[in-house]
Amino acid sequence: MIEMVMNDNVMDTMACHEVGFNCWPWQHWSSLNPDGIALVYGEYSFTWQHVNSLVDEYAKQLNTQGLRQDHIVAAVSVNNPDVLWLYLACLRLGACCVVLDPKQSAEQLSDKFEALAAQFVWVSAPAFNRSQGLQSTNNVRELVFTLFPSPSSKALSTRSAIAITASTAATKYVSTEDSIKLEWQAERLASIVFTSGSTGKAKAVAHSGENHLYSAAGLLSVFSYTAQDSWLMSLPLFHVSGLAIVWRWLLAGGQLVLPSADSLVEQLSQVTHASLVPTQLRRYLNELDVGKDVISLKRILLGGAVIPVVLTDKAKSLGIDCWSGYGMTEMASTVTAKPADDSAGVGTLLAHRCLCLINKQIKVRGRSLGMGYYYQGALRPITDESGWLVTGDLGMIAQGDALADELFILGRQDNMFISGGENIHPEQIERILLSHPFINQALVFPCEDVEFGHRPIAVIDAIGYLSVDDMNKFLQNKLVKFMWPINYYSLPDAINVRCIKLNRAFVQLWVTSLYE
Repeated sequence: MIEMVMNDNVMDTMACHEVGFNCWPWQHWSSLNPDGIALVYGEYSFTWQHVNSLVDEYAKQLNTQGLRQDHIVAAVSVNNPDVLWLYLACLRLGACCVVLDPKQSAEQLSDKFEALAAQFVWVSAPAFNRSQGLQSTNNVRELVFTLFPSPSSKALSTRSAIAITASTAATKYVSTEDSIKLEWQAERLASIVFTSGSTGKAKAVAHSGENHLYSAAGLLSVFSYTAQDSWLMSLPLFHVSGLAIVWRWLLAGGQLVLPSADSLVEQLSQVTHASLVPTQLRRYLNELDVGKDVISLKRILLGGAVIPVVLTDKAKSLGIDCWSGYGMTEMASTVTAKPADDSAGVGTLLAHRCLCLINKQIKVRGRSLGMGYYYQGALRPITDESGWLVTGDLGMIAQGDALADELFILGRQDNMFISGGENIHPEQIERILLSHPFINQALVFPCEDVEFGHRPIAVIDAIGYLSVDDMNKFLQNKLVKFMWPINYYSLPDAINVRCIKLNRAFVQLWVTSLYE
């Protein structure tokens, strides 16, 4: 039974010209605002005219090394200017650059290389080159290029040329002008992003440029970001939330700022907008010297976990609006959003998306929904027979005037367990645990119990030690007693706590090992 449908016809009623470009987005802005600052990296700034010229120059160099339309480039890299140029230049050639996390295991990398069947690989630093020995990279060619601005020139907006070198001595390929002259086609493959794999093996999701632009348009219709604003590239390009920042930049024609300092306070002092996870916001607020540091931030889009109200309230007192929401890789990032408040809901549906609940199961579709799951050059369907993406999440829609149409996430269907005859959704417990001022991250799992069948336990990343007694006092009047975890374990150092989303499957394996 369909319990609720939100904006079911929105994708047909929205005018396509709202996100339409007649040429490559950076060409559009280069023509409209050639001297406007488009990109900032430390002491260097790039106008839209320079971005356009650089993308073309990079495309020529890549084309000379054999890169052609429909080729896949696997880029093992953290965020830096080069990987951004590589991504845009690949688009210019009709190829696709897939950024991969250099910190993942050899096994994870191998799985991704197998799925991509890439023709080329690019590694941004020698320390990241772990592709050797992986069978899936035996026939992959390595791209080499370097961008270096003149050391005598700090502001690239005053220069007409930038030197680019490429190692092409060992290649027989020559430039193909037809590829470089490729026209903008919104429906072409623009990205492949792997899901977090938090509940199993990661899947490769393919999106078109149109998918990304509609995703951006829906968010920016309520979360204002204009050509006068600047957005920090604060999340990695191998995650859909990081890639979404790039496409919002391309849609709005604003500024994109690449971090060049280690200090988060210094990074955020340069921008009006940022996408952060709660741990980053907590770190920023803790390190911020209100009387000394510059606060230029206007809006923060938060994701990846439950948002502690104490953090968003403190940010609001400093004039910073915080927004939270619900999204997924398949939908090119955010699906619902709202200004952060004390409600546990995740906001209302954004434009160009639609959502339905069938027996509390959340299904979504819309213009931002990906082209399919990618595997070795082929796409397999991403939706069910009715055209809906089955998310695996359970939810409900709030009724009444105060929270009308707000979506509430109950948890994932495959995470639920039964304790003493009661259904327990770990996410409901995690939401309360994350409201504790000392807890940065939390995951809850079932532990076998003779009397109740299962009882909840928690794995936490916390500032200092928290005992069961401490937590029981905290949970008084917040959770019914059968939902209180009977034990707490510290998240092991081997599991990355700085990532956007903890891999539940990895933590589950570690928890299982404790009871063997």
